[in-house]
Amino acid sequence: MVENNKSAKIIATKIGSGIPFRLKCMEFLFNLFCRFCGWSIVFIFLSIVVILFLDSLPILSHLGRYQFFTSTRWVPSPPEGEEQIFGSLSFIWGTLVTSLGSLLIAVPFGVASAAYLAELAPSSVRRAGAFLIELLAAIPSVVYGFWGVFFIAPLMRDLFGWLGETNTTGKGLLTAIIVLSIMILPYITAISFDACRGVPRSQREGALALGATRWQMIFKVVLPYARPGIIAACFLALGRALGETMAVTMLIGNAEGVSFAPWAKGDSIPSRIANQLKGADQEVLRSALITLGFLLLLVTATLNIVARRLLHHLGEGKKRSVSKLSHQFGNTHHSHPSKISKEKPPRNRFRKAQRTDRLMKSILFLSFFLSVLPLFMILVFIGIRGAEGINWNLFSHDTRGNNPAISGLGHAMLGSLILVGLATVIATPIGLFAAVYLAETRNSKSATVIRFATDQLSGVPSVLTGVFIYIILVKSGIFGLSAWSGACALVVMMIPIVVRSAEESLRMIPDSLRQASYALGATRVQTVLRVIIPAAIPAIITGVFLAISRIAGETAPLLFTAGNYGRFTTDLNDSIPFLPYYIYEYSTNRDSSWYPQAWGAALVLLSVVMFLNIGIRFLAGQRAVHASRGD
Repeated sequence: MVENNKSAKIIATKIGSGIPFRLKCMEFLFNLFCRFCGWSIVFIFLSIVVILFLDSLPILSHLGRYQFFTSTRWVPSPPEGEEQIFGSLSFIWGTLVTSLGSLLIAVPFGVASAAYLAELAPSSVRRAGAFLIELLAAIPSVVYGFWGVFFIAPLMRDLFGWLGETNTTGKGLLTAIIVLSIMILPYITAISFDACRGVPRSQREGALALGATRWQMIFKVVLPYARPGIIAACFLALGRALGETMAVTMLIGNAEGVSFAPWAKGDSIPSRIANQLKGADQEVLRSALITLGFLLLLVTATLNIVARRLLHHLGEGKKRSVSKLSHQFGNTHHSHPSKISKEKPPRNRFRKAQRTDRLMKSILFLSFFLSVLPLFMILVFIGIRGAEGINWNLFSHDTRGNNPAISGLGHAMLGSLILVGLATVIATPIGLFAAVYLAETRNSKSATVIRFATDQLSGVPSVLTGVFIYIILVKSGIFGLSAWSGACALVVMMIPIVVRSAEESLRMIPDSLRQASYALGATRVQTVLRVIIPAAIPAIITGVFLAISRIAGETAPLLFTAGNYGRFTTDLNDSIPFLPYYIYEYSTNRDSSWYPQAWGAALVLLSVVMFLNIGIRFLAGQRAVHASRGD
């Protein structure tokens, strides 16, 4: 591959010496634009870090060095004569409890599901299972929160009542943990599945040849070999859980304090930011909330770096030799005679191993079944209840007169379409040409820096993306609460997804295509625009659809960037409504007359996301076809 790249560059250099000056200028400008798109990602990530840090300084100087992190009291508006208090300990506690608690639940189920799909499931079940896991990951967080409010919370209320606590709505730390564990489960399963599939076939065959059962082979060979990837999956899932905003906000109870009771309410860093930043009219309160965001950014960035290093270690890990496996599967012909005499007869050991094998296979299958069960529960529950809220008014009317009988959410659907469309138009060319730069200079130092920044940007919690845009565009008055500000927040979220998917698709194109194009006299620009990109276009479109499905259900970054306007509007300079906001607003409203619209909106949003992901699956199947045509 390296030699092919070098030969292609030599050919391009020789041909480039004879091309017209006009084409040389186009070549220079194209390379400059691709380089600009790539380094813009580095600039965005560094800007997020620097701006959050600078806006955190006022509160730290106001309170001193440690009080912000050690106090549990949060009193931004004290009675007259008393001092403001900003203590983040209760929010840090809520964030850690919900994140680590969800990890304790999700990791066993995720790893077991991955082991079943990778080692035991038939090929048809493996394909279907992987697709279902992808769909579970694609469900927007506001839909998870909505489902938790109307399905999980009532169950937890009954459970807490049975335990003796009657003064509860079912919302609290434990409810948030359960829903959050379902949300991060697909990430653990997907990455662990890839790690298990990456185990060399010789390792499996060596273990089976030494007399191991399928379960012994999984437990003593596959899982230890895939351990770095599984640990990386846990770190990435933890980072995802730490940054989750809407589902936790809707379920945690939003109460300050530290409590160990299972029905206790709490609050987390993202939910506190989402609830208070938009209405923060005091500079010190804004600084306190942004400091919480900066602390969250440092933690998630650290977890992301550790996870990437572990995945890199997995890719370069040394293969375990079969000779080492012989000591794990009862190869006792070199053992001490006294030890052999104490062992059970071979037939008994074989029967026990077979019983354990059947039991563990059943447990792995049950774990996989329980992992995908929430997907069907969400689809059926929202499908049945949401169908009752679907009517013509929902699509054609806005929130006129605050009367649910004549109101609708057509304006919010139009606003979401405008926001997503505007973000796609901006993010797609930036991400695509940044990917071109990475693919064409794949081994350079600058490409390494840009990839690192892209990975870090993809791990930034969505609420912090909204905080960043709020500081530079809304608070500064450049755009204010408008469609432009909301779209820019979505652009920051879309770019890393488009970049990584487009780069992978461009690298799939055979180098023989580049060499043939250069040999026919084409410049680098002509080769990229007329040969490479057209050959990779199905995979590029897939990446764009994936990014669209990722941002279609976003709520947190739009709460304090897009604003919310209760009428139909296409003015990009004014605040604009978006559909996920009304799912959140109506589901937490005490007036149950608005619930049917919330159900209908949830069904519409879920249907769009599912349609996009099914389309992605279909387009992904076309990648190899188009790539092979050029070879």
